[in-house]
Amino acid sequence: MIVRLTYKRTAILAVVIALEIVIAVNSFAQEITPAVNQNEKIFLARTKQFNEFIDRFNYKTTFTGEPVDSVFMTKMPRNRMISLLFDLSDKRTDKNSKEYSQLYTDLKTRFVNEVVNRNLEVPKYSGNIIAEAKSRVIYKGNPHNISVFLAQEVIRETRSKWVILDVKGDVFNFLKTDTAFIRFIPPSSNETDFMNLKRALEDVSYLQYYAAKDYQPDYLTLFFYLVNTGALKFEYVNEVIYHIVDMPGWSIKVREFNRNELNSGWLISDLSENNLERYDYLRSLK
Repeated sequence: MIVRLTYKRTAILAVVIALEIVIAVNSFAQEITPAVNQNEKIFLARTKQFNEFIDRFNYKTTFTGEPVDSVFMTKMPRNRMISLLFDLSDKRTDKNSKEYSQLYTDLKTRFVNEVVNRNLEVPKYSGNIIAEAKSRVIYKGNPHNISVFLAQEVIRETRSKWVILDVKGDVFNFLKTDTAFIRFIPPSSNETDFMNLKRALEDVSYLQYYAAKDYQPDYLTLFFYLVNTGALKFEYVNEVIYHIVDMPGWSIKVREFNRNELNSGWLISDLSENNLERYDYLRSLK
């Protein structure tokens, strides 16, 4: 037991030191300690599952899944841990890159400081964790890419399920634009018992122009209908991106980076300021 605990502490220490070097010089050639080989360090450092990302972000577990203790806090403060949960290969934070952005770099620093100073956390069963499943479907014999957005819905205190919130994709953009502004139901139509309603409903390409000005297409209902009638076939999910809008004033995107590096697995790929509620945030996505 003593040997096992010593090994775990050595492994954690090795990963901490290695990750410090990632931040400082972004170099992986140096041998950190003979107790743990490079592949094992990469395995320990890698954020292998999304739930592991949440636990590390909330500063609950170490690289080996053990609870964070005072020793780990000394070696790896929370601000450094959160910094390591970003994609460190992002060109926007590389001063040697043409894509370097001082604005984004400052935004990242401000975000990390705010999370630490306000002790912000992301509840594991939060309904404000939105999973975007980038998927392939077949519609009218042709392949299309769509995004299916899902969120967790709590059934009981310790049980939850994923539910579909919305869908987006070019396949749903069938509503055409009436540039002539000639499509409307005249104000006197009620005097003729709306006889021209038949003509309006036969104008199938521009039906939305006969709706109220605050009408918003419900693509999710359309999606369910197309699947139910067999007109649209769902094939598979290509990629999953998580949108976390649980922290006031912020939203982050988390995706999986499959690479043989310490900074790999589920990492923050983008950060933005955001005060929108869940459905408003979804509507803002293109």
